[in-house]
Amino acid sequence: MCGLSAYFASTPDPALAGWIDRSIDLAVHRGPDGRGRIVASGDRVEESIDGPLDWGLGHARLAILGLGDQGDQPMPSLDGSCWLVFNGEIYNYVELREQLRGLGHEIFGDTDTEVVLAAWTEWGPACVERFNGMFAMVLVDTRNRRVFAARDRLGIKPLYIWRGSRGSALVSEPKQLRAFPGFTARANHQLVQDFLIDGVVGHEPEACMFEDVHPLPPGHRLEWSLGEQPDPGEAQRWWTPDIRPEAMSWDDAVDRVRSQLIRSVELRMRSDVPVGSCLSGGVDSSSIVSIVTRLLGGSIRTFSSCSDDPAFDERKWIDIVNEATGSTPTKVFPEESEAIELLDTIAWHQDEPFTSMSLYAQWCVMRAARKAGVPVLLDGQGGDETFCGYRKSIYFHLRNLLTSGRLIDGVRHASAMAMHGDRRLFDLRSGMRYLPGPLRRRVRPIILLREPMRPFARHAWSSRMSGVRDLQSHRIADLSAWSLPSLLRYEDRTSMAHAVEARVPFVDHELIELGLRIPPEHLFRGGRGKAALIESMVGILPDPIRTRRTKMGFESPQSIWMRGALGADVTRRIRSSDAVADWIDVDALLDDGRTGERDWNRMQSTRFRVASLATWIDRFDVAS
Repeated sequence: MCGLSAYFASTPDPALAGWIDRSIDLAVHRGPDGRGRIVASGDRVEESIDGPLDWGLGHARLAILGLGDQGDQPMPSLDGSCWLVFNGEIYNYVELREQLRGLGHEIFGDTDTEVVLAAWTEWGPACVERFNGMFAMVLVDTRNRRVFAARDRLGIKPLYIWRGSRGSALVSEPKQLRAFPGFTARANHQLVQDFLIDGVVGHEPEACMFEDVHPLPPGHRLEWSLGEQPDPGEAQRWWTPDIRPEAMSWDDAVDRVRSQLIRSVELRMRSDVPVGSCLSGGVDSSSIVSIVTRLLGGSIRTFSSCSDDPAFDERKWIDIVNEATGSTPTKVFPEESEAIELLDTIAWHQDEPFTSMSLYAQWCVMRAARKAGVPVLLDGQGGDETFCGYRKSIYFHLRNLLTSGRLIDGVRHASAMAMHGDRRLFDLRSGMRYLPGPLRRRVRPIILLREPMRPFARHAWSSRMSGVRDLQSHRIADLSAWSLPSLLRYEDRTSMAHAVEARVPFVDHELIELGLRIPPEHLFRGGRGKAALIESMVGILPDPIRTRRTKMGFESPQSIWMRGALGADVTRRIRSSDAVADWIDVDALLDDGRTGERDWNRMQSTRFRVASLATWIDRFDVAS
C-alpha cells in the first residue's frame, strides 16, 4: 500500500510541483520505501519542468510486490501515453497478467501496478470490474486526454477529492490537502452533530468531517477531460453487490462459505515480504490463522492486544489458537499513560474523530508488527457484517420472524437467544441508537446541543433506517454506512501510520456476495449468528473458539482509565475547546450528578468521543 497525490490546475502554475511534493511529505508514513513525482506542461510529462504546470502526480511507496525499482510510481504505460498512481493490491494480478499476456500485452515485471496499466489499455474503465483487491487509483491518459479515478468495491483504500479556486486535488488522506493553496479545514456541521449524538462516522459515503472534502464512494469511478476539473457529483457506481436470494441447503451453504473463505485467504497471502495476522481470539481472526496454518501449509506470526485486567484480556482464547496452529505469538499490553501521550498522534493519523481507545490497542498491534519486520497483516474485519455476527442482527432476525407470522420459529429463536446466545445480548444500553424512539426518549440525553448546532439535530441512524424491517437491508446498510466504512478507515490509518499493509479476507467481494445470498435460516442457529461460517470451520478452527459465547476484539480498558488519568485528560481537552463549548453544553456533559453508576459506560464513552472531536479540531486547525 502507498500514498498518492494528484493535482489538476485550473490555470497553469509553476508552483504545482512543490504542492505535490509537500502533499507526499504529509503521507510519507504510508510509503517509506520510495517516492516519485511527475508534472506536465502541455504535452510534456517529466519529473521536473520549468515554467507553468498543468497537472502532476505524486506517490509514496510501500514495497510489497516486486521489491525493486520496477514498482516505482508514478508508473507510465509502455508507450508512455498513460501515467498511474495506485494504492493497494490486486490479489488476482497473477491470473490477470497471464490473461493479458495471452492478449498480446508485454508485462516484464512482477508488480500488480503494471497489470493495472495493461488492463486499462485492454479494457478501459471496465478494467476495475476484473480486479479482486483493495485499491484507489488515479490514471492520466494523455493520448485520449482523459483522467480516470476509481476506488475498490467496499472502500478498503481511501481516495478524497477537493476542488479549490486554483485547481483540484485527489489524495489518500485529507491531511495532504494542507499542502495545496486555498485549502482551509472547516467542520461539516451535520456530520459533527451525528458524531456527537449517535457516535457514527463514515455513514455518508460522499462526505467526511471536513466540509467540501469528498471521498470517492466505494465501488465508484470518476472520469473527466484533461484540462477540466473533476466533479465528485458525477462519480458513477461500477459495482453493486449481487444479493438475489439463492436457494441452497445447509450443507451447500457451509461448503461454499468454506471454499470461498479459503480462496480469499490464499489470495491475500501473495506477497514478497513476510505476512502475519492480527489475532483477537474471536472466530474471524482465528479462522484466518487456522486456514493459513492448517490448510495452506504456512506458518504465521500473530499479533494480539492483551491486558492485565481479566475483564479486558483475551489471552485464554488467543493461546488456544496459537497452540493449536503452531503460530509464533507477539502480545502487546496497552498502557494508560502511553494512551494519553499518543492521543494527539493517533488523532493526526486518523484524519477524523474516532469513538474509542480501541484504536490505541490496534495501534500497539500494528507498531509491534512493523518492529518485528512483518509489513503485511491479515485481519478479521467484515465477518460480522457479512454473516450477522452482531448482537443487533439477532434481534433483527427475531423481528423478521415475528412480523412475518412465523411465531413458533420466533419463540424458538428467542429461547435459544436466552439460553445459548452471546452473554452480552441483553445489554440494551450499548445499542441505544437501535432502540425504538419512545424507548430512546425515556433515556436521559448526555449531549445537549447549543443553538449553532440545533439546526442539524437528528438521530442519523433512525432517520435513515426507521421503518426498515428486513434483515437484508440492515446487512447492506452495515456494509455501506453504519459499520464497515468506519472500521476500514480506522484499519487503514492505524496500519499505514506504521507502514503496515492490512489485508481483510472477509472483505472479499465474492465472499460478501455469497454471504448476502445465504438464506437467513442458515445464518442463525442456537440463538447465535454466523452459523454457516462457524460450521464451515469444523475441523479447522479449535472447538473452544467455535463455541465461545462472548467476543471482545482489540479493546482497551477505557472504562477503567476514564475514572483516572485518562478521564482527567479527556476533561481537560473538552474544557479547552472553544468550538465544543459553542456546540454543546459542556457543564452538563461533565456533571457526574446527571447520570448514575448504571449509565457510567454511556457517559464515559460519550465524553471520550467529545474529547476526540476537540483533539481533531485542535490538530487540524478546524474552523468551526
